Amino acid sequence: MNRPMTWKTLVREVIDDLPHTFTLRDVEARRDYFAKHYPDNRFIEAKIRQSLQILRDQGFIAFLGSGRYERTGAVQPLFSPFFDASIAERYTSKARAAGITIETWAEHNLYCLSCSADELSRLPTNAIVADLECLACNSRYQVKAKNGRFGTALTGAAYEPLLQAVRAGTMPSYVLVEYDPRFNIVVFVEGVPGRYIDETRILSRKPLKPTARRAGWRGCTISLAGLQNVKVRIVEPAGRDRLTVREEWQRLG
Repeated sequence: MNRPMTWKTLVREVIDDLPHTFTLRDVEARRDYFAKHYPDNRFIEAKIRQSLQILRDQGFIAFLGSGRYERTGAVQPLFSPFFDASIAERYTSKARAAGITIETWAEHNLYCLSCSADELSRLPTNAIVADLECLACNSRYQVKAKNGRFGTALTGAAYEPLLQAVRAGTMPSYVLVEYDPRFNIVVFVEGVPGRYIDETRILSRKPLKPTARRAGWRGCTISLAGLQNVKVRIVEPAGRDRLTVREEWQRLG
């Protein structure tokens, strides 16, 4: 079964077929092409506009005004350490807002470490264990964000699903994003291969009390102690060369 292409890939395919300078209406005129790939999506025009904005931010196209664009000829997406905190303004939880903001930044700026794919696709919000996926090689990534520096432990999600992922050999790789909210900027990013996180590193927390909304739910802590030598720096603070990062990742075995 063929894997679905991301909206960004679909829109980029369409604009590559259009004249060098094109309009929003030119892209929207290919609605049937998008509907063929996503027949159940009722917001095709919105997804087109969102994808054009991403392609603009990544340097593939330039906005000329009045709904007009032009291709720039860029081969690889531009890297930006800056994130847009306004996309999560509706969330009252600071932790949730930070998670949404950094996951969006990661989707726009990170890439697969295991293959040559230059984009990752965000998984549904109810996906267990992972946040992003490479549609080319199926590698999955869990994004963890921190205002400041990470220590030797991460706050994990539900205990049982993580334990099952370890036992099934489907543990995602972890992407650790350290950011500074004063300047809306990502400072350091490291990758940790999921295969180095075994059962002994998944530490259960106490179940929630019977009076809690999710009574009995157990979270976990993930120990990263001693794993410094199996981390690969991706951003420090500028984005590192992708080829170099991937070579270092492959050398981890």
